[in-house]
Amino acid sequence: MNAPGRLAAALAILALLVLPATHGGGSAVRAMGALPACRYDDILTTPRRYADWSETLVDTILRVTKSYVPPDLVPVTQAGLSGSKKTIRAIAVDDLRAMADAARAADAAIGVQSSYRSYAEQQAVYDSWVERLGRTEALKVSARPGHSEHQLGLAIDFRSDPATPLTLHTDWEDTAAGRWMAAHAWEYGWVMSYPKGKTKLTCYSYEPWHFRYVGRELAAQIHASGLTSREYLWANFTTTVVPPPTPKPPSPPKSTATPAASASSSPTVAPATLAPSPTPIATPKATAVPSPTAPPEAIPSPPPLDGQPLLDAGQAVVAGAVAILLASLAGIWLAMRRARPAPPGAPR
Repeated sequence: MNAPGRLAAALAILALLVLPATHGGGSAVRAMGALPACRYDDILTTPRRYADWSETLVDTILRVTKSYVPPDLVPVTQAGLSGSKKTIRAIAVDDLRAMADAARAADAAIGVQSSYRSYAEQQAVYDSWVERLGRTEALKVSARPGHSEHQLGLAIDFRSDPATPLTLHTDWEDTAAGRWMAAHAWEYGWVMSYPKGKTKLTCYSYEPWHFRYVGRELAAQIHASGLTSREYLWANFTTTVVPPPTPKPPSPPKSTATPAASASSSPTVAPATLAPSPTPIATPKATAVPSPTAPPEAIPSPPPLDGQPLLDAGQAVVAGAVAILLASLAGIWLAMRRARPAPPGAPR
């Protein structure tokens, strides 16, 4: 390939690297590899700016920082729902109000059980589940701090209004409010994060009451795709590089040598063996979950921070590729200049 051809190819690759994905049906796939299987890790998610609210993915692997506090939290009372201490991002208020009005008109009035939770509040909720169920079972029903959609200020645990004994129970799907939300919430920009039968994809047990706001356009796309929100956000927006899980090191073989007989009358003590390395947490399986109870009331939130992320692994990969391409372009340009014929009489 000649120098102009190499230049055109390099420019095309550079454009593919820097062009952003869009919400349209033909959006470029930006995910760094296949959707990871469920496991427990602590990798910073990207994108995670406050302006990237609809595209930010948190799950059992990806998280936001401890200081992530949305700057536009407002009481859910602005959407006509009770709970002055329960807050949600202002970006979601209009559609939340429209959805609550429509549910009420359909005799399926909804209420808010829990909404925004700070990092510290989520820590308290998670700790309470660990104390109640043990860590293995708690991980199936409660997010660790930093990994919760509630910290994004976009998730609500809904209930019937007035509240019923079925609040935050899987049987809520059989109430008028639960049935209406499952059928119509997406029309108002809200998607069920952890639908039935999808635990191997969402990494959490079924929660018919937990919905996340992504906006009407994106919610319609997720609904039409048939994917869970985790699958869709990963495939279309998430740029975090998630390394494969670290393989479990083999356990040292047990000693088969017979210890020498002791002259003492004391019992022979077997030689100590090395302790095996810690076993990674097993991928959670879908199981019946005890009926959750209402989480504690929200405590005052810390002041909003700027939410600007540091350069993460995914951005570093792209930045490195762009730097290599720019260097290649510079080399091609120099080669083209040297290849030009010299004017008559010019020294060679």
